[in-house]
Amino acid sequence: MNELKKYIGEKIKGYRKSLNMTTVELGELSNTSQSTISTIERGERFGTFESMINICKALGVTLYDILPPENSENLNVPSLHSERINIILDRLSSEDIEVTETLVVNYMSLLRMISDLTPTQKKYLTDFLNSIMNNK
Repeated sequence: MNELKKYIGEKIKGYRKSLNMTTVELGELSNTSQSTISTIERGERFGTFESMINICKALGVTLYDILPPENSENLNVPSLHSERINIILDRLSSEDIEVTETLVVNYMSLLRMISDLTPTQKKYLTDFLNSIMNNK
């Protein structure tokens, strides 16, 4: 159990650091105390289910993303991702699906780079793209 706590703590810390976020900021965004974030990251304890969901949400990941692969396989994660994808695709028009397919197939590296941006950088990019679309 200690190894699982350490693994989850390291994953959370890694995601937090990749966003250039402090434990205080993560605590504020997840409605969790900074000391709880720190003890989870050190692998000393698990958070409550609700706090873990809030932490993951603040980091832009799912609970499955912080679990070791052997634990995720038991949870049938691929079918959950397929269900999410199907729900999204059901909401799109056929033209939007073609655009999405083109983006995924041809620009996956760009999409990954965008995904790795900090929240502030994503806001700047969104504002920039909106300004381009409004000036057609």
